Amino acid sequence: MFMIDLPLDSAALTRFAWRQGHAAGRNPSDDDFGYAVHAWLAAALGGQTPRPFRLMETPAGLRLLGYAAADAASLAQHARDFALPDALAVCDWAAAASKEMPTTWTVGRRLGFDVRACPVIRGEHERDAYLLEVDQAKASGREPASRAQVYAHWLQCQLERAGAAQAVSGTTNLIGFRRVRTLRQCRAGRDRRLREVERPDALLSGELLVSNPGAFATLLARGVGRHRAFGFGMLLLRPPARGSA
Repeated sequence: MFMIDLPLDSAALTRFAWRQGHAAGRNPSDDDFGYAVHAWLAAALGGQTPRPFRLMETPAGLRLLGYAAADAASLAQHARDFALPDALAVCDWAAAASKEMPTTWTVGRRLGFDVRACPVIRGEHERDAYLLEVDQAKASGREPASRAQVYAHWLQCQLERAGAAQAVSGTTNLIGFRRVRTLRQCRAGRDRRLREVERPDALLSGELLVSNPGAFATLLARGVGRHRAFGFGMLLLRPPARGSA
């Protein structure tokens, strides 16, 4: 597995989105470009699309980080061979970079991380985990846990999938939160239509301990939570805090 770093041209992405019939870019404060990037990746890279990925804003423009089975050179060649001109123009392929990720992990290894997550709970309808906690607390006559506590618990459950890892107690922090409106495809009879939906968008950081190396590698490649195809769920690893065990 490779970590991929793709520099994107936001103006070219917006033009691509409009030509494809997407509304990304009409109001940047409301739209996170998630659907536009999802559609662009499919058009440019097909089955080699990095997933999960995270779109970041830098002084130089948009930067897409993601995990993929192929390296940057292979992705660039695929785009040059098969992408349409407007899709090819979105990325500066000459500046794309990649690195190979570790293939093995050690039980008990402590790692720092941050992740842009969509902390929702699936039921009859998908709901923000915090708003669900507020309703449950009101029904039982207790004070709800804080948004940070709810999201930390949600993330802990995600890390523990298949015994992959466990969050180090007291290290998970909610360092950013907003609600975003973006586009998703839904079915209306036989037709597929785009509709605007609102989702929680949380930036979480913390530290974890690897519990099962194989399961952790799978979790890293899969990402955490839902809407991973739209820019959520990529675990970015970093060294743990100095002095941590």
